[in-house]
Amino acid sequence: MKSQLDKLKKLWQRRRVKVGVVVAVVVLGTLAFKPGNDASRVDPNNSHFCRVQRGDLVVSILQTGELEAKTSLDIMNDAYRDAKIIAIVEDGATVTNGQLLVELESSELKERYLNQQSSVATADADLLHAQEELEIAKLKYASDLESAILKVELAKLDLQKYTEAEYPQMVLKAESDIKLAEQELKKARSELEGTQELYEKGYSNRQELESDQLGVDRKDIEVRNKTKDLEILQNYTYIKRLKELKNDVLTTESTLERLKKSFASDVLSKQASIESKRTRLEIEGNQLVTREEQLTNTKVFADFDGQVFYPSDRRSAKVEKGANVNFRQKILSYPDLSAWNIKVGIPEAMIDKVSLGQEAVATLDAVPGLVLRGQVEKISAVPDSQDWFSSGVKTYTIMVDVLTKLEATLKPGMSATVEIVTDQLRDVLYVPIQSVVSKKDQHYVYVVKHGRKELQEVQTGKYNTYYIQIIKGLEEGDELLLYAEVELNAEAQLKKSPLAQTSGKTKEQTQE
Repeated sequence: MKSQLDKLKKLWQRRRVKVGVVVAVVVLGTLAFKPGNDASRVDPNNSHFCRVQRGDLVVSILQTGELEAKTSLDIMNDAYRDAKIIAIVEDGATVTNGQLLVELESSELKERYLNQQSSVATADADLLHAQEELEIAKLKYASDLESAILKVELAKLDLQKYTEAEYPQMVLKAESDIKLAEQELKKARSELEGTQELYEKGYSNRQELESDQLGVDRKDIEVRNKTKDLEILQNYTYIKRLKELKNDVLTTESTLERLKKSFASDVLSKQASIESKRTRLEIEGNQLVTREEQLTNTKVFADFDGQVFYPSDRRSAKVEKGANVNFRQKILSYPDLSAWNIKVGIPEAMIDKVSLGQEAVATLDAVPGLVLRGQVEKISAVPDSQDWFSSGVKTYTIMVDVLTKLEATLKPGMSATVEIVTDQLRDVLYVPIQSVVSKKDQHYVYVVKHGRKELQEVQTGKYNTYYIQIIKGLEEGDELLLYAEVELNAEAQLKKSPLAQTSGKTKEQTQE
């Protein structure tokens, strides 16, 4: 019985081993044919690796910029729009005081200048004519005024003469005529009475009596006529004549007032015409001065000794002989080559990291080995205006004040690689930026263990072209896959850090 149990036990053990082997084979087979298993393997001969490092990092912003002189005298096109350049000095030429720098086509301006001279002459003649018309009007007014005043005085004198002399004299004469007629009537009546007595006594005939009677009738009629004439004079002729003379006075006075008002209005009108023509002359004169200045500005001469350069603004027309330049377009610049700034465009996402006084280091593409040191001097408050060809990314212009004393001869517009130090991190973990891959807001690295890569989520910090800070997810010394060989090939095309050239330690240069 015992031997049978031993046999069963041994049989069960052999079966269990067989089952374990089968299970192991199945598991190994499953692992061997599990999707992605081969993809997780890392070929050491065709892969690049890096390790998580710990150390100090200098945080910086790396951007391209352009060299500018701190102070520069700009020579503009002050002649006219679309002016053609017929002569210009070479870019970077050394010029002396009095030398011709640029000459623009001037034939059109000469014609405009001559036409403007004619316009000024016409405006001057018009003003002189208007002034003469005013003087003539004043002389005529003086004559007419004197005549009108005389007429008023004569009218008043006529009125006074009639009321104080003529009319009383006429009344006196009429009363005298009446008195004489009455006396003659009385005499005729006396003679009639005498003839009547003689006739009654027979000493006079009837014919003489009738003749004396006729004489009395005549004298009586004469007295009545003279009395009536006096009534007509007093009640009609005097009143009519008085009104006529008073009306003459009023008429002449009214004519005098109309003359004064008409002259005042005419003077104002002529003075306004004079002012208008004077203003017109001033406008034409100013325009003539402008035309003369424009004509003069077609030739620009140096009033200094130094170098002149063509502008580097690509938005403006190209400066060269035969080219047309716009009005007020910069043609040449005379910079002070002893003091420089570097103009840098900072993307909107980075501008809040830049502040005044931050240290900056720059290199020039045209002068290898030259390192410029400076500090942020100016930060624009608004983004630069975007042109038609811009990528749509807003950038802010900052100015870096170059503090390095320069002996080399530099030119405005030279391209510069500028690195602005924004922060310094102490004792932090960091890895090459090419080892981090991102998806949306999450970041990952491929950790290499036992010849296989494993996707590991990490929390990153500040970064630049070369390195990125690891805040969480890795330990110092962890081996990572330097992923994306395309990025490795692109690394050779990246701008070299000016700080790296000064220190020789690329790993210490980071960018936010």
